[in-house]
Amino acid sequence: METLKKINTLICPGMLFLLVGMPHISCAGTPAETSKGEEVTIQTVNPSDSKSDYTSGKYYRIDPQGNTLKSRFICLDKDWERPYTDEYSQWLLDLELHPQGHETRYFNGDVKYNSSQISVGVLKTDLVGTFSKDGKEVPSDLQQCADACIRLWAEYLWKNKQYEKIHFKGGNGFVYEYTKWAAGYRVHFDKNWHATWSKDAQPDHSYATFRKYLSLVFTYCGTLTLSKELKKVEAADLRPGDILIYGGSPGHAVTVMDVLRNKKTGQLRVMFSQSYMPAQEIEILANPDDNNAPWFDIDIEKHPWVNTPQWYFDFNNKSNFRRWSGR
Repeated sequence: METLKKINTLICPGMLFLLVGMPHISCAGTPAETSKGEEVTIQTVNPSDSKSDYTSGKYYRIDPQGNTLKSRFICLDKDWERPYTDEYSQWLLDLELHPQGHETRYFNGDVKYNSSQISVGVLKTDLVGTFSKDGKEVPSDLQQCADACIRLWAEYLWKNKQYEKIHFKGGNGFVYEYTKWAAGYRVHFDKNWHATWSKDAQPDHSYATFRKYLSLVFTYCGTLTLSKELKKVEAADLRPGDILIYGGSPGHAVTVMDVLRNKKTGQLRVMFSQSYMPAQEIEILANPDDNNAPWFDIDIEKHPWVNTPQWYFDFNNKSNFRRWSGR
């Protein structure tokens, strides 16, 4: 599967639309309904308490001693609140970060070029690789942009034993169901890349087997498949865990990690995470239009775009927000 995915990087985007059953290419080097929970006030800090080792902006502070999203990225403006307290939103905010100053690394250990201008933090989450015949996991160029979105949602569900919600649809319409995988079924393809399940293994819900499942999903799902599978959501209704996506070959997708809302105006600020191509650690994006702040202003009516450091999402050209089924 690793070989098949690498082959895709050599195929032009037009051809990839034809290979809907083949492994995907997620990203490219292009620069540039559930009810909501009780509203709560976000953590704030008095600006007069500033310390020399803080990084501060006009409305936020980055605390290098904080080891989670919630404790490192602090809003200074008490007019803003986090309007969601559901479990997935809180799980994302409690994800652990590498120490401040950690530079994003690719799957092979190399440091990402210009990392400090692209991200303000890096999640302390490893990369899923491919697996050899003897079951050994091998670092691979696999966990790219859409895969990082899938990884966060799937990890949350697996850790909370919501196994029936872990399923992703491939380009040929085949659904990769974790419950099938954990029950011992494996996917087989015929010469025309039609997929079927067959019982080949013993039931196993271990984390190692779960990672093998993710490796399979990362190979056959991408931005194009996610853009068709997920349900569209309006910007005004954004929740942490939603996906900002341009579905294509190439395409790009980022995860909404945090949502702040102004209590007076309803304006939104959103934090994003991404992986990229080649496969890399999941990083928290810096806003290039706001002095690399950790949040992005969202106002689609006035500004129908979101400009992230490595992708320009144009809402007039197929970009939109989408949500996982089951949320």
